Amino acid sequence: MGKITKYIIGGLIACGVIFIMWFFANLVIYTLIAAVISIVGKPIVKFFDGIHYKKFRIPHSWSTAIALLVIIGSIVGLAAIFVPLIIQQARIVAAIDVNVIGNDFRQRFNGLQSLLHNYGILGQRENLDTVLISKAKEIVSFSSVTDVLGSIVNFASNMIIGLFSVVFISFFFLKEDKLFTNIILLFVPQRYDDRISNVLQESNVLLTRYFSGICIQLLVMMTIEVTGLSIFKVPNALLIGCFGGLMNIIPYVGPLIGAIVGALIGVSSVISTGNYNDIVPMAITIVCVFSFANMVDNFVIQPFVFSNRVKAHPLEIFFVVLMAGSLAGVPGMVLAIPTYTVIRVIAKQFFVKFRVVQKLTQNL
Repeated sequence: MGKITKYIIGGLIACGVIFIMWFFANLVIYTLIAAVISIVGKPIVKFFDGIHYKKFRIPHSWSTAIALLVIIGSIVGLAAIFVPLIIQQARIVAAIDVNVIGNDFRQRFNGLQSLLHNYGILGQRENLDTVLISKAKEIVSFSSVTDVLGSIVNFASNMIIGLFSVVFISFFFLKEDKLFTNIILLFVPQRYDDRISNVLQESNVLLTRYFSGICIQLLVMMTIEVTGLSIFKVPNALLIGCFGGLMNIIPYVGPLIGAIVGALIGVSSVISTGNYNDIVPMAITIVCVFSFANMVDNFVIQPFVFSNRVKAHPLEIFFVVLMAGSLAGVPGMVLAIPTYTVIRVIAKQFFVKFRVVQKLTQNL
């Protein structure tokens, strides 16, 4: 068989594999999520495997089940804490009387309205309070309790099969260390078994370091923000702080999103009490707390998590995140660093002769 024939057959097989992965995209996503959960959960499994009393040891299957229950229990526990807070906030927003707000702010906005008319930003027949009330009604309608609860029910019903699939696959990935590797090896020629095994092993080490670092980052950021907001007696400090900390999973722009949403939540709580004079101080307080937390993140946490743990230069990570964001938006930014880590490991194994690959992988 000639080389050209081999390349054609290889190309057809590769196209077939890609098509199957695209056609069964949901299954591929479930498998990848389960792989991530197995990376996070393996230290927990090892911990329970190491527990023994004299000759008694916890069976490996039990350790796997307990580790999975710990992960699921943590997620359920967080949901039990935050879902009631979200519903409570939605009720606060839904209870806001936008007409009262419009009447209170009408006098305050007279000067601003004249300025907007003079510069043509607002039409001569338009009133600023009317426009604001209209927009506020849209927001309140969107944030009404009925819509929120309906969205939660729809989301839960659509995700139940996916959650069951992820949990089921995760159990076996945690129980059998080499299962994911063996699945990948089914789709590659046998002569590449050693290289692929090395890629998966190195990727597993780096991704374990990365995801453990992310967990540390989120925990520290949540603690700083919740503590700071609580000191200044910001309403719903737990919800705002935890949401802001969670947004740090999105590199660079996540803190900005968290600060904006947090300020909106805080301002809506102030508006519901009728203390309109406290709106600006409340927004400034929330932004200042988030800014302080972001400085800690930028100068202390991120260099440790995004650079040292994946062994890449911070500027290198910055460009990778920007490119991923331009290609796939926020999901691309979230997945940029772990994906780039795996690509570097693959390049080191298969394309080490190229100078650019040698430079990018010299620290691996």
